[in-house]
Amino acid sequence: MRLRLAVPADVPALTAVELSAGELFIGTHMAWAVGQSTDPAELLDRIGKAAVWIAEDERGIGGFLITGTMDGDFYIDELSVATSHQRRGVGRTLIEAVLCEAKRQGFRTATLTTDRDLPWNAPYYARLGFRILTPGETPPELSARLASQPSPDRRCAMRRTL
Repeated sequence: MRLRLAVPADVPALTAVELSAGELFIGTHMAWAVGQSTDPAELLDRIGKAAVWIAEDERGIGGFLITGTMDGDFYIDELSVATSHQRRGVGRTLIEAVLCEAKRQGFRTATLTTDRDLPWNAPYYARLGFRILTPGETPPELSARLASQPSPDRRCAMRRTL
């Protein structure tokens, strides 16, 4: 698996990965995510900010991670892994590599928001060293992000020390 920053020509493949990854939500309380993808203009903007990391192999792009900052922390905005590449360590590889880069850049913590219950969401991130933040620990921007997401009562904010 090779990791690299995304380039504009990757946008169609990123959309395909995102749509494929969304199939995991069929039959769950997050079925609203099936068939959803990030607007190509948003992807291009994030690519221009060097905020989209790709994992690819001989079959093509298998996953990607979109990053940013929030409340002064490194922020994982989205992790998507195509169904053809799931359960092969692609997500873990992306997260660990990108968090190493974040640490190198001087960030001390990383945050994200995710579903509390689905095993490939909060429990997965907990296995990677993230912990769920209490409402009192959740910084303002992260709290606002949670509140703006579908089913905010089923979501949580998480943080990991780098």
